[in-house]
Amino acid sequence: MPEEQAPPATAKWPQPTVDLREMARILRRRWKLVAVSSAALAALALIYIFILATTLYTATSTVFVDPRRTTAIESNQSSVETSNYGTDDATIDSEAMLIQSIAILQRVVEKLKLTNDEEFNPPPNALDYIKSFFKTAGPEGGASPQDAAIARAVDILQRRMKVARQGTTFLVDINVSSQSPRKAALIANAVSDAYFEEQVRAKNDATKIAANWLNGQIDELKSRVVASEKAVEDYRAANNLTVSQGVTVNDQQLTDLNNQLIAARVQTAEARAKYEQARQLAKNGGDPGGINAAISSDVIARLRTQYADIAKNEADLLSKYGPRHPSVAAVHAQLRDTQRLIDEEIKRILQSTQHDYDVARSREASLQQNFDQLQGVATSSSQAQVRLRELQREAEANRTLYESYLARYKESTAQQALQLPDSHVVTKASIPISPSWPKKFLILGLALTLGLGIGSVLAFIADYLDERVKTLDQAEKISGVPALAAVPLISAGELAGRAKRGRSELDRYDPKTTTLLPAPLQPPLMRYAIEAPGTFFAEAVRSIRLALQRTMRVQPVKVVLVTSALENEGKTTLAANLAQSLATLGVKTLLIDGDLRNPQLTRSLCPHAETGLLEIAMGRAPVERAILVDPSTGLSILPSTTIKRTEFITELMFSEQMVDVLDHCRHRYELVVIDSPPLVPLVDGRALAELADRIVLALAWDQTPGEVLSHTMDLLAPVHDRILGTVLTRVDLSRLRFYDYYQSSAYLKPYATSGLTVEAAR
Repeated sequence: MPEEQAPPATAKWPQPTVDLREMARILRRRWKLVAVSSAALAALALIYIFILATTLYTATSTVFVDPRRTTAIESNQSSVETSNYGTDDATIDSEAMLIQSIAILQRVVEKLKLTNDEEFNPPPNALDYIKSFFKTAGPEGGASPQDAAIARAVDILQRRMKVARQGTTFLVDINVSSQSPRKAALIANAVSDAYFEEQVRAKNDATKIAANWLNGQIDELKSRVVASEKAVEDYRAANNLTVSQGVTVNDQQLTDLNNQLIAARVQTAEARAKYEQARQLAKNGGDPGGINAAISSDVIARLRTQYADIAKNEADLLSKYGPRHPSVAAVHAQLRDTQRLIDEEIKRILQSTQHDYDVARSREASLQQNFDQLQGVATSSSQAQVRLRELQREAEANRTLYESYLARYKESTAQQALQLPDSHVVTKASIPISPSWPKKFLILGLALTLGLGIGSVLAFIADYLDERVKTLDQAEKISGVPALAAVPLISAGELAGRAKRGRSELDRYDPKTTTLLPAPLQPPLMRYAIEAPGTFFAEAVRSIRLALQRTMRVQPVKVVLVTSALENEGKTTLAANLAQSLATLGVKTLLIDGDLRNPQLTRSLCPHAETGLLEIAMGRAPVERAILVDPSTGLSILPSTTIKRTEFITELMFSEQMVDVLDHCRHRYELVVIDSPPLVPLVDGRALAELADRIVLALAWDQTPGEVLSHTMDLLAPVHDRILGTVLTRVDLSRLRFYDYYQSSAYLKPYATSGLTVEAAR
C-alpha cells in the first residue's frame, strides 16, 4: 500500500475566532442589562461616598533617609567608608518598612495617647463581638486591657498610614490619614520623630553591645599579649639571645669582630709591604735610606742635614788647610760618626718594620680566631632564632589586635554620648485643607467601569445561556425544515386606532347573535393582513401563502395545520390571516378552530356560536349548520364551542368521526386551515398532525426555547415529511437588527408603510 501522506497545513481544523461585530450586537441587544449593572454599582458608589464612607484627611511628612551619614566622632575617611552600610534599593525599602513597624507605631500611640481617641480605639461593635466569638481562647495570663487597646490602636494606625518611596531617590513620604486634619499632621510628624528616636536608640544599643563585647575581648587580649611577650623574653634568656639596640649581642659582637678583622688585615698588608720593601733593598744591596719610613723619619732628616753641614765644612777646610790638617781630621771624624748614626737609625727602622709586620700578623690571627668562634656560636643558635622570631610575630600580632580593640572600645565609649540619626526631615507635615478620602470621581469612575464590565460579562453570559429562537437561520438549523417568514408584532397604538373604527357597529350589534362578528368588531390583528396589505405583516403572510401555493402545484394539499410548540405563540393569528389571505385570492378556504380546549379563534370571531366542530363530529348537527361565512372575504369558518367535559376531546381527535369531518371538508373546499392546539403540552395537536397534509409550525420570536423546538420536532417525527416550515411570530423588527440585520427593520425600512413597532399581539 502506498505510504499515506500527511494532510496539508490548510486541512487543519479551523481555529475559533472572536467575532467583534457579534459581540457588539450582543452588547446592543443586552444594553439594558449593562445599563442596570452600571447604574446599580454607581448607586452603591454614591451611597458609599455620601453616606457610608468616612471622610479622611491625609498629611505627609517627607524624610530623607541617608545611609551614608556618619557620626561626628568619626574623623577619617577610612572609618567613614567602613562604617557605612549599603545604599541600594533594599536598604531604603528596609528603612521604609522600619518606619511603619509596630515598635515605632507603638511609641507614637503611647506618646500621643491614641488609646484615649475613639478614632483609634473605637468601642466594640456587633462585628467585633462576632469575630471574638469565633476566636479561640488565649492562654492564661493574656494581654491586659491596656495592651489590647494599644495593639488595636497600632493596628488602626497601620491601616491609616502609608509609607512610600519617591521613585529611586532617598526621599520617603510618611502619609497618615485621620478624620481630623490637625490630628493627621500631628501623627505624621510624631511618626517621623519616633523613627529618628528609634534610629538613635538602635545605635546606642548597638554601641553598648559592641562596647561590652570589646571590653570582654580586651581583657582576654591583654592577658594574651602579656603571655606572648613573656614567652619571647623567656626564650631569649634561655637561648642567650639578648638584644641590644634591636639586634642580639652575639650578632653585634660578630659585626664588630668582622670590622676589626678587616682593619687588621689592612694593617697587616701595609706592614708586610713595608717589610718586604726593606728586605728586598737589603737583599739587593740598595740604599736602605730610600725606605719610606727612613725618608719620613725626623731623626734621619736631622742627621742627614747635620751630615751635609759637616761635609760642607770638610770641603771648606780641605780647600783651605789640606787633608793633613788636624781640623780636617776632626771634621772627617765627625762625618764618620754622623754616618754611623744614620746607619744605626736606618737599621733600627728596618727592625721596627719587621716587628710591626709580626705584630699585625699576630693580631689578625687572633681576630680571625675569635671571629670563627663567634660564627660557630651564631650557626648553632640559628634554630633558636627562628623560633624566637615566630614568638615575636605572635606577640606582635596579639599586641596589634589588642591595640585595635582598645581603640575601637574607646571610640564606642565616646559614641555613646553622641549619636545622630541617619535621616532627617525634609518637609514637616502640614495641616491638609481638603479631604483625601473618599475620592468621589475615582470611586464613581471605578464603579461605572466595573459596572460596565460586569454588565458586559452578564450580557455575554445571558446571551450564551439564552437559547430562545430569534432568527430564521436559527429556526432552520434547529428544526431542519425551511423557515418561511418572520411575522412582525404590531404596535398597540395602531391596534387601538383600528379598534376605534368599530364603535359605530357596536351600537348596532346584537350580543346574542350566533353569527360572525362584523369585521369592524373583530380583533384588528385577526384581519390585519387583508386590511393593511402594504405592511411587513401582510408580506410575511403572503410569503407563507406563496410557499403553500408552490407545494400545492406539485402535490395534492387539502388540509394545512397551523400549530405551535407551546401556547400563546401567535398560531391563531397566523392561521386566521393565512386563511383570509387565501380566501381573498378566490381559493375556497375553510378555517377550522381545532383547539377544543381553548378555542381562541372562536372567541375572537364568533364568541356566541352554538354549533361547532364537536357537534359535527358527534353527529349532533350537519356541517352546513356549523360553518359561518365571512362576507367580506368569502372565508368559511368552523368554530368550536366550549366543552365542559374535556375527556371527550382527546378521544375525538383520534376517532374516525374526525377523519370523516376532514374528508367531508376536503371534498367541499379547496383548502382547509386548522388552528391546532399546542403540540408539547397536549396530544390533540399531534393527532391532528396525523390527519393534515401540511404543517406550519409557529414559533414565538425571543420566546420559544431551542430545546422546546427540538422536542417538538421529535414529536412530529412520524409526519416530518409533511412539515411545510416554521414561522417566527411576534418579531420585533427593530430589535431583530441585533440578531439578523437583513430581516430587520433597518434593512426593510425603505419598503415599510406601517406596523413596525412592537407592543402587543395575540
